[in-house]
Amino acid sequence: MREIFLPEVLFAVLTGLAYFAGRFIYKKVNLVFLHSVITATVLVILFCYVADIDMKYYEEHTKGLRYLLNLSVVAFGYLLFKHYEYIRQKGVAIFAATFAGSLAAIVTTVVPAFFLGANYQTIVTLMPKSVTNPIAIVISEQHGGLVYLTAVMVIIAGIFGAVTGPWFLKITGIKSPLAKGLSLGSASHGIGTAKALEMGALEGAAGGLAIALMGLFTSLLVPVFAKLLKLLEDASLLPLW
Repeated sequence: MREIFLPEVLFAVLTGLAYFAGRFIYKKVNLVFLHSVITATVLVILFCYVADIDMKYYEEHTKGLRYLLNLSVVAFGYLLFKHYEYIRQKGVAIFAATFAGSLAAIVTTVVPAFFLGANYQTIVTLMPKSVTNPIAIVISEQHGGLVYLTAVMVIIAGIFGAVTGPWFLKITGIKSPLAKGLSLGSASHGIGTAKALEMGALEGAAGGLAIALMGLFTSLLVPVFAKLLKLLEDASLLPLW
């Protein structure tokens, strides 16, 4: 029994220590390329490389952490409950903004990829990059995408949004807590919402709501774009060159 649970405990501790080390380093130096998620990922990879641990073995024994990741998204529901009345009053604006965010995220992925000559599988792999990983992986898998590449792109999108989002909000003069939270949650899912939560509770609640709505709208929009891509593929227009 001890042998069964030992890897899970070891990798859970390793991942936790890597994350807190990443947070500590990022707070000290505050450099974009040393974001806590990047640093933690590099530390885990280095440990597995030095200890000669196969990454698939690490993945197999960290399923519990992925389960907790799903629960952490649900935990934003408390903030939604706390600010329910305010959010309810802004319901139409929230739905419209998040739908626009989902559509923009897909279009700005499909169009450049199409003109760069990407094939169907590559494009559907990239399309769900702006939603949280559990949802993005399912969407990618359903349409024949490369699941592991989707997971990587989701992380990259999250880090990029969390790092550049606050700066972009500042230069555009956006001061509304609701707008800040929706922007970060829509563009960079959980990682961006964690950044929004640092700004305030309302920002965090809006980010949590954006995660859920982005998952809903993206799961509805991707099949439409996937169908269009299939038609282009059948007409020998995909890949473009």
